[in-house]
Amino acid sequence: MLLARPWEQVPPTMRPAQAPEQERSVSVDMDVVTDPATDWSAIAGHLDQVDATALDLSAGRVEFTAFDWTAHPDAAAEPGTDHLARAARALHRSADGTPRQVGLIVDAYVPEWIAAEPELAGVAADGHRARYQASATALASGPVGDRLVEYVAALGERYDPARVSVSELFLNRYTFGADDLALFREMTGAQDWPRDAAGRIDEQSPQIRAWRSDVVAGVLARMRDALDETRDGQGAQIELAMDVRVDWEDPAAGAPASGHDYPTLLRAADRLTVWAYVGSRDRTPQDVERLTRGLQDAGYDMGRFTVSVGQWAGSADADPPRAISPQVLAEAVDAATGNGVEDVNVTPLSHLSDAHWEALASVWAP
Repeated sequence: MLLARPWEQVPPTMRPAQAPEQERSVSVDMDVVTDPATDWSAIAGHLDQVDATALDLSAGRVEFTAFDWTAHPDAAAEPGTDHLARAARALHRSADGTPRQVGLIVDAYVPEWIAAEPELAGVAADGHRARYQASATALASGPVGDRLVEYVAALGERYDPARVSVSELFLNRYTFGADDLALFREMTGAQDWPRDAAGRIDEQSPQIRAWRSDVVAGVLARMRDALDETRDGQGAQIELAMDVRVDWEDPAAGAPASGHDYPTLLRAADRLTVWAYVGSRDRTPQDVERLTRGLQDAGYDMGRFTVSVGQWAGSADADPPRAISPQVLAEAVDAATGNGVEDVNVTPLSHLSDAHWEALASVWAP
């Protein structure tokens, strides 16, 4: 028998009545969420060990979901299994019964969809097509954006999470197809791309950067509207967050080359999660403190920022993956708290060894 209200089978405390004063969260990646061999009791123990007040579960992509999505059943990672509900039941309360805030993460990449319908891919100035990223048009007014909005709403309706976070939603290299030129003309009134003296597209043009941010913000605004309409209007209490890239040298500038102009995005999203990934490009924990200080000095409302300390060392695509050291983790997390920042995240859980958990506990639960 189909339940009229399927969310009644999942914990009602994904969104506690009161958010934690300090959010100390760990992100659980999709491979862990969907692995039937995952030891949820062990993970719960680690969350208790570090006094985590929140967690974020990867809900997957619109083409690969962690539960049976009624509108698109073929996308289920394992038909008949609600991996998000299973994980939340195991982790949404600490050992002493204190509720944890549970958020859900949506990955905006669509590689399988692009493989099936290449015309949806973003196109670089040299004609190269993206493997993972949809075009600006497919996001702004096409099927990819529509389905992302639909998926965010489905998560809000089914689970009532504390937050839905959108990751991998950026526009940088792949925004120069014919469809995107038409969209650029429509949105800006320009007749052509900005060009340099040699007639080449000026990919660093401020006009292009501003347009990209407007496109991303438009998708976020549609997601916000869709969440507001879920659960008979109660979805308005679900926070919408956006993962953003950073400019380490000029934090206040955001990353407009990727469509991540912070003031533009903050008009649509409730929160920005900045990628403080110290394991790449020789960044240090001291850089994390300079990053948050730069944002605070620029006058941003720091209550709307989460600092996410990534565990990847070198390339995130390295095989086998490499993680930053436990000492660097502890120092970076410690550096992330301050300058008005109260919400700190560690990602991904799969990279945390016992030594990493001990290091994290030394900062969060000394």
